[in-house]
Amino acid sequence: MVRIIVGFHGGVQEVGRSCFTIESDGFWLMLDCGLKIRQEDGYPALPDRVDAVVLSHAHLDHSGMLPALHRRNHPKIYATDLSLETSHLLQKDSAKINQLRKERHIYSIHDIEAMHSSEVSIPYGADRSLTENISFKLLDAGHIPGSAAVLLEIEGKKVYYTGDIKTKDTHLQAGAEIPEADVLIIESTYGDRVHPSRREMEKEFLSTIEETVDRGGNALIPAFAVGRTQEVLMMLEDMPYPIYLDGMGQQVTSLFLQYPEYVRDSGLLQKAANIATWIDNSSARKKALSEPSIIVTTAGMVNGGPVFSYLHRLHMDKLSSILLTGYQVEGTNGRLLMEKGYVIDPLTDKELEVRMEKHQFDFSAHAGRHSLEDIAEKVNPEKAFVVHGDPKPCESFAEFLSSICETHTPKMGDTFDL
Repeated sequence: MVRIIVGFHGGVQEVGRSCFTIESDGFWLMLDCGLKIRQEDGYPALPDRVDAVVLSHAHLDHSGMLPALHRRNHPKIYATDLSLETSHLLQKDSAKINQLRKERHIYSIHDIEAMHSSEVSIPYGADRSLTENISFKLLDAGHIPGSAAVLLEIEGKKVYYTGDIKTKDTHLQAGAEIPEADVLIIESTYGDRVHPSRREMEKEFLSTIEETVDRGGNALIPAFAVGRTQEVLMMLEDMPYPIYLDGMGQQVTSLFLQYPEYVRDSGLLQKAANIATWIDNSSARKKALSEPSIIVTTAGMVNGGPVFSYLHRLHMDKLSSILLTGYQVEGTNGRLLMEKGYVIDPLTDKELEVRMEKHQFDFSAHAGRHSLEDIAEKVNPEKAFVVHGDPKPCESFAEFLSSICETHTPKMGDTFDL
């Protein structure tokens, strides 16, 4: 019998640098190849050989090392067409930021463009053979538009990799549908937490914005450019206040509107995008701040981008509010802001005290604990691997999974024979 070996090169007991391999009969398949943004140890331990990569989605913690991998190994890269397009935007932005900050140069714009000849776009549900005994198909993961879970068939054994997954419907997307499989590789970002009611969270979010603007302040909403910005715009669509959109979220919104088949209600997204005033220069930013308003801007973890243009003006304004809309990784400005009340200016490396009202809302595009349990029960695997979660949620969810099947919480460099 041909052996099937799964290897873990990143994304284990951590959120970031997802990178896993499956080797069978001399063929090396990689699932994702990401990095941790601006961290010295933020790169996966890449294997010497990679024949093909299946990319689950565009976020840099899943796609951010692909250009460097491709420069070395030249593998075929498979993903949905929208994931490929979106990953190029994020990779180019990352390369430019590294250059500006004189940080480690891991790839160039040329490396990103050189990948295009190796990329193969795959629609949801289409079977694709890699070898005589290895095939796969992509299933909508419900995480961001274009995101996919991967269902592999290797030597007759089904392996289901969730990538980042969401099973509940949102304004932007329908939730994922779950198949059965023999082996499950599952994320655990929220493996120890249940998400609050989405409806109640939205009501609180909109109420906080209303209170801020009505008292004469600015509601500053740093949001992830991919997925969260569009979801927030759709939530704001009925609000009777000036709404401004700044940063990379503009490009991503335009891109999503070119691929309406990946959006639950593309008409609503178009309407929400049209209502917002798109900011493209410093005078437009001054205008946004000259009146009580809502400002949606990058970056979601406050680690850079246009958000600092606004923070420099608003950080001591107690009438204004800053509203975080999702998970804040340890070591990011968003986590510092909520725990310590300040951020580190990326240009000066100096602390910036923030006296604005601070709020954090759980509009996660990841499955919560109950949804993760449902996924595991529907997949009904013989063997499971828990990845993409900090140690506590990873271990907590693995404890539940062990009541269903043989369960592992891999460490960096671990390999297992399936």
